[in-house]
Order: sequence, then C-alpha cells, then structure tokens
Amino acid sequence: MELMSIEVASCSDKGLVREVNEDSLAAMPDYGLVIVADGMGGYNAGDVASQIAVETIAMTLLPQLGMEAEISLADTVAAANDTIIASIEAEPQYSGMATTVVLGVFGAGTLHYAHVGDSRLYRLRGGRLEQLTRDHSMIQELVDQGMFDSLEEAQEAGVHNNVLTRGLGIDEQVEIDTAETGIEEGDLYLFCSDGLSNMVTVQTMEEVLGSTADSIDSAAQKLLAIALENGGTDNISLVLVRPLFDGLAQDE
Repeated sequence: MELMSIEVASCSDKGLVREVNEDSLAAMPDYGLVIVADGMGGYNAGDVASQIAVETIAMTLLPQLGMEAEISLADTVAAANDTIIASIEAEPQYSGMATTVVLGVFGAGTLHYAHVGDSRLYRLRGGRLEQLTRDHSMIQELVDQGMFDSLEEAQEAGVHNNVLTRGLGIDEQVEIDTAETGIEEGDLYLFCSDGLSNMVTVQTMEEVLGSTADSIDSAAQKLLAIALENGGTDNISLVLVRPLFDGLAQDE
C-alpha cells in the first residue's frame, strides 16, 4: 500500500480521578499509522490489555505498510484479540482484562480504519466535525433500535454510556468494524478514547479544531485541557492527524 505523508500530534493523561492511565496509543507518521486503545474500566489490568493491543497491531502492520500487498485491518485486530486472550490464559492475574481500540492507516488518498468498542474517529472537513465510527455500546444500540432519538436523550433517561457490547479480550471471536474513506485536502482527523468524547462536546471539539487547525499541537493540548477542566473523570488520549498533500507519498 502506498502511504500518505501526515503530520500528527498526540497526548495522553490519566485524568483527575483514575490512579492509573489505562490508555495506550501509537502515532507513527512515517508509516501513516495511528492506534488508540482504552483499557476497559472495571476490568483487571486494563493498561496491560491496551498496551498489548497497540503493540500487537503495530508489530503486525509495520512490516506490511509501504509494500504493494493489501493489508487486512480486521485480521490485525483479531490477532491482537488472540494475543490478549493468550495472555489471560497464561497469567491468571490478567483474568478479565479487556480493551477498546481504534486505528487508521493513511494510504495515498484513502484512510483505512477499524475499531472495537467506544474509542472514536472523527473527521473535520469544511468546518464540520463528523464521527466516522459508531460506538459498540448499549446506549448506542438502544438509539439504533429506536428506543431513543439520540444519545443525549438516552443519557437524560438514565442510560449509562459506559456499558460496552464489544471489546478485545472478552471472547475468542470478536466482531470488528472496518471501513475506508477518501481523504481531501484540508481534512483533520481525531482519534480518541472516551475520556475525551465524554468530557468535550462535539460542538466544542469542532470549534477548537476549526480555530486552531494551523497548529495541531496546540489543538491537541487545548482539547486535553478542556477535558480536564470539565472533570477529567477518565483517562484521556487523543491523536490529531493532518494529511500533507504537498508531501511526497511514501512507497517502497
């Protein structure tokens, strides 16, 4: 796959409540690769699960990126699930650990992405922020089934947004959502854990990204600061990606 030149900015923080940062991330602009994993709250060793997910995905994908062969993000995420399951079987203290994941590979003109759980991918285009992934959560399923018109309405009715329906490490077989989308000049992409999306509204994210797009480092730090100001009740991790159309695509 021919890769696209990208600029990245990332940050991760344990927040103001949690004692441990169970998020893990990888931002590898030379390989067009971004991964964010969020160790699932309430499970043992969530930080171990998220780290295994990121490392397994990176080690599996890196030898393939920049080569002519097609890649399978679903197979790569499934391999991470297998590795987490194997770690649980080998180390009893890891029993119950699990993680979400969202990742993207920036090919020449096309973003290939996959996710499991409620870590998200957004795209800012033409001043409008759009969520490209759809959460694998109980609250999202209730909205999809028509029981509520929106996530906000479900939350107001008392439905918790932290009950996930999918995660890596829970079952030997995991359903993985994959997709691809065309990249346009001026796009800005945000990968994040729910520690950001639960603390910062889409409108605020849109305003921050729209007003500070000239410096994605500043935008990343501002989003983190707002999440902390709003309570920082969970670990917060995010990666901003700006595709560089004036840079040379990488091809080996």
